[in-house]
Amino acid sequence: MISFKNYLQSRGNSKSTVENYNGYILDFISYLDRDNTEPEQASAKEVMAYQNVLTKRGYENKTRNTRLTVIKHFFNYQIEIGQRLENPVQHLKIKGGKKQKLYPILEKHELERIYHNYEVPSEEDEQAKRNWFKAVRLGKARNKVIIGLMIYQGLTTAEVNKMQLNDLKLKEGQLLIRGGRKSNERLLELKAHQIMGLMEYVNKIRAELLSYSEEPTDYLFISSPPIGKKYKRGKTVLHIWKRFSQEIREINSDFINFKQVRTSVITHWLKEYNLRKVQYMAGHRYVSSTEAYLVNQTEDLQKEIDAFHPF
Repeated sequence: MISFKNYLQSRGNSKSTVENYNGYILDFISYLDRDNTEPEQASAKEVMAYQNVLTKRGYENKTRNTRLTVIKHFFNYQIEIGQRLENPVQHLKIKGGKKQKLYPILEKHELERIYHNYEVPSEEDEQAKRNWFKAVRLGKARNKVIIGLMIYQGLTTAEVNKMQLNDLKLKEGQLLIRGGRKSNERLLELKAHQIMGLMEYVNKIRAELLSYSEEPTDYLFISSPPIGKKYKRGKTVLHIWKRFSQEIREINSDFINFKQVRTSVITHWLKEYNLRKVQYMAGHRYVSSTEAYLVNQTEDLQKEIDAFHPF
């Protein structure tokens, strides 16, 4: 069985680099010995706890990143000699001096609550016959579908805006999100309850909204009708986001914007699926874009470390 030094040498590292890296790993193994953790059993939690120790020693982020890189090499070495199956910190990074999340993450139950608590007025409501109330009802019915796509499929506001009617594959229970300048095309599964809601939207709600337009449109989502008027050409596009944000904030005061929702969704996906699958689901053109969301997982790990691994 080859040694870690030989493994590093076989990858073209200089003699001095090999010696330095080996010393770094001996320090990491010494840290693991304190908790009686075998090196092949070390996980991301132990690595993050070790990073915390390095911080307390006064090491800067550049040095901590170097140590993290060496640990990645060490875990890959263990994979090669059959001591572990995967590298738990392969995509973990420490960037700059920032420790803040991309956005404060909304928990899964908070996202679910937003969706289920977004109320659509009933047609039987005593105000249903008034023109202004009908516009509100149609708009909220549309918005219920939209927030579902954001929470369950991670859509952006731009993707919602440009979605076409034929992007919806209800028979297959799928949704096509077309690629753009910064995103790739993807085909995502719909939840069962979403299919029912989308069927009602397409066959009833959208048809009513479209009756207020002077011309047909292929956009899946169109604006609520102006009271007592018809849309003029090109006015069916969505202008809903400011008011929609206010409505969501009434449900959850921690809501900031719809980018926060997408950030939360992708962060939760990374806990369930591998990096490449999340890259596809999010429509990221480059895997580095997906990796950027791992900083949120790092923060979650740090919270667990603070709670269960005090120093």
